Amino acid sequence: MAPILLEEELKTYAEKKQELVRQSNGKYVLIKGKQVIGVYESENDAIKIGIEKFGNVPFLVKKIEEVEQSQNYTSNLIKIGG
Repeated sequence: MAPILLEEELKTYAEKKQELVRQSNGKYVLIKGKQVIGVYESENDAIKIGIEKFGNVPFLVKKIEEVEQSQNYTSNLIKIGG
């Protein structure tokens, strides 16, 4: 079975979640592998640092929140009906 993308990063977030919520609720965390790289005020700041440090490879940027909000993404690239 193929590994799930960002599986290790998501596990790291789950392990550190309570500490992150206590210290930085509402901010954004950057995680690569088992390492929390940093906490940032905005999602864009975290992404920018991730790209600068790691390049165009997968890393996790996640909003730190006690109760996670569901997120839905849509694409305008899908054509329906021809």
